[in-house]
Amino acid sequence: MTFNSYEFVLLFMPVFVAVYIFLRKIWRSKKNVRTLVNLWIILGSLCFYISFGMSNLAILLISICWNVCTSIPMSFMRDRNIKLTLFGKERHIQNIWLCIGIIGNIILLLFFKLSGIFLPIAISFYTFNQISYIVNLNKGEIEKFEPLWYLSYILFFPKILQGPIMEYTDYKNEINIACEKKLDYEVLLRALLLFAFGLFKKVILADTFGAAVNYGYDNLVNLGSLEAVLTAVFYSFQLYFDFSGYCDMAAAISQIIGCKLPDNFNSPYQAVNIVDFWKRWHITLTRFFTRYVYIPLGGNRKGDVRTYINLMIIFLLSGFWHGTGWTFLVWGAMHGALYVVTRFYEKKHKGTDKENKAAGNALAKAAHCAKVFLTFAYVTAAWVFFRADKLTDAGLLFYRMVTGGKKALATGFSSCFQLDELWYAIKITPIMKFGFAWDVCLWFFLIVSCVMIFFCKNAIEYTKECKIGIKSTILTAFLIVWCVVSLGGVSTFLYMNF
Repeated sequence: MTFNSYEFVLLFMPVFVAVYIFLRKIWRSKKNVRTLVNLWIILGSLCFYISFGMSNLAILLISICWNVCTSIPMSFMRDRNIKLTLFGKERHIQNIWLCIGIIGNIILLLFFKLSGIFLPIAISFYTFNQISYIVNLNKGEIEKFEPLWYLSYILFFPKILQGPIMEYTDYKNEINIACEKKLDYEVLLRALLLFAFGLFKKVILADTFGAAVNYGYDNLVNLGSLEAVLTAVFYSFQLYFDFSGYCDMAAAISQIIGCKLPDNFNSPYQAVNIVDFWKRWHITLTRFFTRYVYIPLGGNRKGDVRTYINLMIIFLLSGFWHGTGWTFLVWGAMHGALYVVTRFYEKKHKGTDKENKAAGNALAKAAHCAKVFLTFAYVTAAWVFFRADKLTDAGLLFYRMVTGGKKALATGFSSCFQLDELWYAIKITPIMKFGFAWDVCLWFFLIVSCVMIFFCKNAIEYTKECKIGIKSTILTAFLIVWCVVSLGGVSTFLYMNF
């Protein structure tokens, strides 16, 4: 049961939200409202996660049991400042216990990443949340271990599948604030509009681009140059709308129940360089690696060379986190290499970009557009390795871009975009008389997507600023109905596979 399924849209979400609103409205002034809300979040999230199978639930419960067994004694040792002499030095036992806890989490993650048995749904995301929790508990940033709050934090269904990776203290504050808020129906309508945008991105855009990408990678040997280039671009768009759609829906569900998730996606293809890209794409993953890996490695405190080595380690780990194949390591290395080069360049040329921006002339705007285009092109080239099953497939796609020749788009490729509603609209126009009629839907999707990606505000910004009225309500209803009608075969979100 994913966000883009009949069960979720028509049954689970309405029931969960209705009961949640009921609890807040009836018990809003009572002290036990937080307990009731947490219990309902835990129960609802377990029902949501169990839909992916008992084997996935079993692994999640093993992870929870391990971290509970880590947290309780570690909290006890921390509060009593218990020390132990080890290797001739006096050490806090809580730190030793923390290391054991982290190692246990990493072993569980690596076992399923490397064994090939199966990859439990969302194991990477909830493992990172577990590590974040026990580290902050050890530091004292979390005052004490509270079982209900801990379970609610780990299981909270809007974020368990693909993030965002949220700090425990932030989550607790948001739920506490939500329990104190009065219900605001304008916020509810804005959240529903945001959910509709996210559902549209996933069902209509991402899945359509995904069908064309699958066709391209299944027919690499026969691709023409244009088809090869479009296959790479379409995968870039598929990832964008898939992840953006999920982030929109997760944020919307959280807004409906009165809390705010941390920003995780902010128009990344409008970035002017790779450093800017990683400030916009999977923001909380970058933050996690920075706080829990980059800074402990020394960050930028030990000179430039060590800084650049630490950055490369982070990106190689990010590649490994996404998958264990060479293709993911190449993807991570490509991002890491350009990130290091960009950081080096920015350090050597401080102030240059500010002067260009201050100029505000046509040349500066052209330079900005060129930077955005080049960054997108590089990121798209890296995505080729991310999508390919093996390095030779990625190499073959690049080879076909150069040697594929001027072949017409294959019918199987362009037909991926011929949604019934669009195709019937085109059939009643004069376009059908021309030979390119079959490709019209493809180019329509491409143009609309380019406008949305490169020139429009993101959905979260738009829904914050737009006027809520009859037009927005009609738009919300239209998008949800269109998506529900188009839900034929339910596809999973791409980042659920990591």
